[in-house]
Amino acid sequence: MRAAYVNFAGARVVERQLDLALSLGCETVACLADGISREVIELQHRAERSCAKFVTIRDHAKLSGLITAADEIVVIAPGVLPDTATVERLLVKPSVIGFPADIAVPAGFERIDAEFAWGGVLLARGNLIERLAELPADIDVPSALMRLALQAGTRLVPAERKLVDENDWTIDAPREALIVREKKWIEAQREAVPFNAPGIAVAERVGTRLAQDVVGRRSETGPAVAGGVFGLFAIAAGAFGMPATGLGLATAAAFLARIGSVIERVARKGQVASKRGPLLKLLDYALDPIFILLIFLASPDLPDLMRIFVPLMLFGILRLGATHGSEKWRRTYADRILLGFVLVPAAFLGFAPEAAALIALMVLASRFFDSFRGD
Repeated sequence: MRAAYVNFAGARVVERQLDLALSLGCETVACLADGISREVIELQHRAERSCAKFVTIRDHAKLSGLITAADEIVVIAPGVLPDTATVERLLVKPSVIGFPADIAVPAGFERIDAEFAWGGVLLARGNLIERLAELPADIDVPSALMRLALQAGTRLVPAERKLVDENDWTIDAPREALIVREKKWIEAQREAVPFNAPGIAVAERVGTRLAQDVVGRRSETGPAVAGGVFGLFAIAAGAFGMPATGLGLATAAAFLARIGSVIERVARKGQVASKRGPLLKLLDYALDPIFILLIFLASPDLPDLMRIFVPLMLFGILRLGATHGSEKWRRTYADRILLGFVLVPAAFLGFAPEAAALIALMVLASRFFDSFRGD
């Protein structure tokens, strides 16, 4: 398998390159390929979803018809998987990214001179394409553009050698080498949630670990689908007179929805025009009303006004706290998994409305305490 088609975190290396180009603002993507393969077609669809023009060419002479001297061009060598944040930081103006030759050349990068090797990414003026057309048809186009850029006075910008040393910037890396980097990359997508929001913190860790196995596969949406099923079962349990069981199912739905969000975050990372899945968006909107309905159904002995007032007040205060509360406690206010673990035992004991009222009072008191401290 070509290095460009090796999988990395649910997408091919060449697809990660495309995401990088789009994040840098490229409006037209020219893919140098021997033919129109399935991988190239899927790459074209990925580009078009981001509203970019995609062109596949075999002969570099055709580039002159796509690029004018007034354009800027981003060149990414085949098989290179750079660190996106570093590229975005270094390529603020025309530059050739390089690494110390002593560490980069043994790793497979092309030597520039005695001191530096090319990192496989550059930003240059479009007038280089005119000079490229003067060269033979069998040249290595990215390498030739790198040489032409340096000859034209484009600056060489050294990147940190630790990126190569720690395997965070690779070229033609085999799948085995990318697996190690993939785990570290996926782990970096986990939100650092403190354990004052234990439900979210655990779901983030579970979702990150699960993402390593399911991103890019059909099972990627499994947790989200399971969350939707548990949400429906929670409503059904409430309708059949088992609101305490329904609260347990709603808590499981909240846990699975959070895991699904983590997996989706990893899968969408780097994609310019990606959108949230409709099922996870629906769960975001539906979970609070499901909890409110189940607390209402778990309070048959109260007047109807109090039955609805208590859960509405609780979730209204929680929403306000999650949006406008102190940074330290916002996650706690948003943790529906933790809330479910508190409410479920109370509901089975027949004290769901009292527990909800007490939680609302505690949240309200915490908001006043924050205001008193000036937080």
